[in-house]
Amino acid sequence: MQKTEILYKRNMLFYASFIIAQTVHYITVLAGFFEYRNNNSYISIIFGVIIGLFIYLKVNPRIVQYCLIFGLNIIILLLIVQSFYILYLYWFIFSLLLVSIYQSPILNTILALVTTVESAIVLVFALTWEINLSLTAYMPVFTFSIIFITIIGAMQTLLINNFWQRVEKQNIAKVQELLSKEAYLRLFFEHANDAIAVFDLNNKIIEVNPAFEKLYGWKRAECLGNTVPLVPPKNTDAAQERFIRLLRGESITLLETEDMRKDGTFFDALISLSPIYNRHGEMVAVSVISRDISYIKENEKLVMQSEKLKLAGEIAAGVAHEIRNPMTVISGFFQMISEDDCSPYQDYTNIIKNEIERIDLIMSEFLVLSRPHLDTPTLINISEISNEITDFFKYEFQHRQIEFISNIHPLNIKISGNENQIKQVLINLIKNAIEAIGHNGTIVFEMCIDNHKDLYISITDSGCGIPPHLLDRIFEPFYTTKTKGTGLGMMITNKIIQDHNGTIKIRSKEKVGTEIVMKFPIAQI
Repeated sequence: MQKTEILYKRNMLFYASFIIAQTVHYITVLAGFFEYRNNNSYISIIFGVIIGLFIYLKVNPRIVQYCLIFGLNIIILLLIVQSFYILYLYWFIFSLLLVSIYQSPILNTILALVTTVESAIVLVFALTWEINLSLTAYMPVFTFSIIFITIIGAMQTLLINNFWQRVEKQNIAKVQELLSKEAYLRLFFEHANDAIAVFDLNNKIIEVNPAFEKLYGWKRAECLGNTVPLVPPKNTDAAQERFIRLLRGESITLLETEDMRKDGTFFDALISLSPIYNRHGEMVAVSVISRDISYIKENEKLVMQSEKLKLAGEIAAGVAHEIRNPMTVISGFFQMISEDDCSPYQDYTNIIKNEIERIDLIMSEFLVLSRPHLDTPTLINISEISNEITDFFKYEFQHRQIEFISNIHPLNIKISGNENQIKQVLINLIKNAIEAIGHNGTIVFEMCIDNHKDLYISITDSGCGIPPHLLDRIFEPFYTTKTKGTGLGMMITNKIIQDHNGTIKIRSKEKVGTEIVMKFPIAQI
């Protein structure tokens, strides 16, 4: 490939030299330095146009080379024959000089022999027909010039050819190295798992890779030459400040931030930003490499929740044991006081009773947290449990005028676990949905499967929704907005789901509603 490129460049040099020589020749003729004897000078013009078309159409450089060398030789011979002007023989010397461009001893020798034969034939015809005999005195000089040029060309080829070959090999090696580096860089850019974008100094996108298109949702054609929103509105000032720091030559590495996709959704990102300089040390662009770390943040959150559940379970076991003993004594004395109609504290017995029941409820929930992981799981038919819970809340829905929509298609799907605990999870979540709605609303209960591996259960309500600052703390212990809540319900729900190797995700918007999606692995029977 590199040899072809070198031959192409040499053809261009040969062609340019021919055009320049022709131009100079016509100028000298027009100026009167030579007598104009050729009525078909358009032949050289046609030849130049044809060779130009060959070069433009990217014809094989080897074919163009032969056309240039032997085409020029034929044109010179036609000019001499048509004009009977022997002085045009000196054009052969010009052709010998040009052919030395190719550094080929074979071409030099062949063209020298051809030129010598052609010159001898022209001289014989000139002497036979007594044409321009006065000019035959130039022939010894002309013959000597041909021999001299041939020898010089041969010496140049033999002595300098090795040097040029070494230079060409070095150039080829450098070109190959550059091409390989460029290819590797292109492969890295195209196949990198991280999103990469290059911005100019006006914050407009120059290039993006496929991972960027996949992560941010913007197509390459939409990005190039434009400024697209990649950060949430609340982070715009921080992003502008980072760009100013980059323009000052700073680099920013492994920065955790929040970016925005084309559809307006946010995700946690780990980004590195660096200025790009040219060979003169001038900044020409800025690179941004970003990675979606939402799953890492989610795992960290799950680990933290798991640690909280573990800690809560350990505390619950100890607290429940320590409190139940004195509560037994308190309950005994309370019964004595409540049975004594003459007691002066009779008015307070109802209050004490309610508080004792509340303590007992908290202890019961504590005991759920302190129970170990499922030891003897059984197969649970989720469809049957769902139907039971629907019947359980039927009168509650009617009383509150709540429309309950149930979309349960996989009737025989089973999971492995504790049936009572799964019932408790569904009851807790539906009770929360009812309380969020109050009156006149809708609850949608749906089930579906994914590739016969996972079961998805979603509960969607049209209630008041959960504020964002509360949504992040929904699984924390003792955190509740309910006046009579313990703050342990969602924490217990999360623990039960984790014990069944499941996950729970909550999406909510104020004054719109809440969607809770649970995923459980389907039991392989």
